Amino acid sequence: MTTQYLNHNLECPHCLTIRLRIPADAQRDTRIVCDDCGEFLGTWDDLLTDFERQGGNTGVFRLDKGRIKRIE
Repeated sequence: MTTQYLNHNLECPHCLTIRLRIPADAQRDTRIVCDDCGEFLGTWDDLLTDFERQGGNTGVFRLDKGRIKRIE
């Protein structure tokens, strides 16, 4: 079994966690910030694109201490 944390735009560069504040009505240009420190992380479209680029549409994932871990 291989494990790999997702990172890139999803991970807050200050907190090193993935805790996103995402409004229920988020649109492609909605600004997304870290829920812990409020740091701007990107637009909803930027983050979704990054998640897809890391294979986020397929696979098994676990939330582990504020980080997303891929479990294959």
